[in-house]
Amino acid sequence: MIPRAAACLAVLGAVNLAAPHLPEPAQGVQIAAVAVVSFPLATLVVAALAPARTAAPRLVAVAVAAAALTAVLIAAGLDGTPATLAKLVASACLGIALAGLLQTPAEIVTIAVLVAAVDAYSVAAGPTRAIVLHHQQVLGAFTLAFHPPGTYGVAQIGVSDFVFFALFAAASVRMGLRPRATWLATTASLGATMALSYAFDTALPALPLLSLGFLGANADLLLERTRGRRGSPERESGAGP
Repeated sequence: MIPRAAACLAVLGAVNLAAPHLPEPAQGVQIAAVAVVSFPLATLVVAALAPARTAAPRLVAVAVAAAALTAVLIAAGLDGTPATLAKLVASACLGIALAGLLQTPAEIVTIAVLVAAVDAYSVAAGPTRAIVLHHQQVLGAFTLAFHPPGTYGVAQIGVSDFVFFALFAAASVRMGLRPRATWLATTASLGATMALSYAFDTALPALPLLSLGFLGANADLLLERTRGRRGSPERESGAGP
């Protein structure tokens, strides 16, 4: 579990450091590279940690330590890949810890709907919009930065987006949903949000599609559980598609 997460983290770091030194392809290829290489590597780190049964206080302690390391790295001028990796660990541990507090499928469904709505408002007219327009330095501190090949530019995903990615991933394991389908749908949602953002040349919220991916991958199971019925043994094991 931890070795696999560490391996994915190391590969992600190597890819992110190497990307600016590669030949610069067309923008569509750059977007595709981030969507099918960088984002999946980042989410595999989370998926590897999601089954952890570590007590929530320990996970929070790791998250705090990783956040403190992030602050040190930023202060030292290492606010690119090193800080991004530390933020990823912090957000993964925090999201998994939060998932441990959930008791029912209804709670995770409610969270998915609420965070999607709040994120959409925040990006359209709330705090996130103000930060994007007027406080780029603050934005950089609270986003993970992924380099497309051939450029020092970055595709940014909010730390909070990865917190909820981790929450959904861990909840899918602990509630006997579909972890693999959840990972695939939610990872694809990040790439789709980025592609749409580039297509419309505007910042878009990641949580609406992330929540939709989670709910879509597990809709029937969540409906059965909220109605008080259990799914089939295959579904209970999370082995379904």
